[in-house]
Amino acid sequence: MSSLQDERSAETRRRLMDATVDCLYERGYVGTTTTEIATRAGVSRGAQLHHFPHKDELVISALNYVFNRRIEELHALTAERPPGDREARLIAFIDLLWPICKGPTFYAWLELVVASRTDPALKSAVRAASDRLTEGVLTGIANLLDCPSNRAVELEQLVWLIFGQLEALAMERILYTEDDDPPVFTNAIRMLKSIAVVMLRAMEL
Repeated sequence: MSSLQDERSAETRRRLMDATVDCLYERGYVGTTTTEIATRAGVSRGAQLHHFPHKDELVISALNYVFNRRIEELHALTAERPPGDREARLIAFIDLLWPICKGPTFYAWLELVVASRTDPALKSAVRAASDRLTEGVLTGIANLLDCPSNRAVELEQLVWLIFGQLEALAMERILYTEDDDPPVFTNAIRMLKSIAVVMLRAMEL
């Protein structure tokens, strides 16, 4: 019986977390309320309060859940190497990363980052999750590019370039309603690939 209860409890928490991510994406941080989350998750307010008595607890749990989903998405990109040499693999990685950067998980994460600006407790949790995300990304890309440990600094600079530019584009993308990327975005990503390849060559792997 205990095992069944544990499974039901885990399923309820998962539904609450999925609903939180959807709510953050569709309604933003301000519109993400515990009542709305419970409704979307299809659970009673009592069940929601049992698992998360306070909104802060739910938000922090959602933060870690979003973090884990981003890590899973990124690990999936680096788990199987695209064909070609290092430069080809790097370009393919950027192509695969862009849809994720403009997807629901990123925008849910962005809502939490923005909200953390004026919330010290949330900021601490967001910063910790961001640091863990960076570590996971560095490990995955190091394997993807066969990067030796003595090039860790250069690799980190390359990662910051790629993610910084794509996430900046993703924020700007909010202003557009078209399904397809406008030419300015396509050109910017093409330029990013060129710069990233130059940096990769400079690493002298």
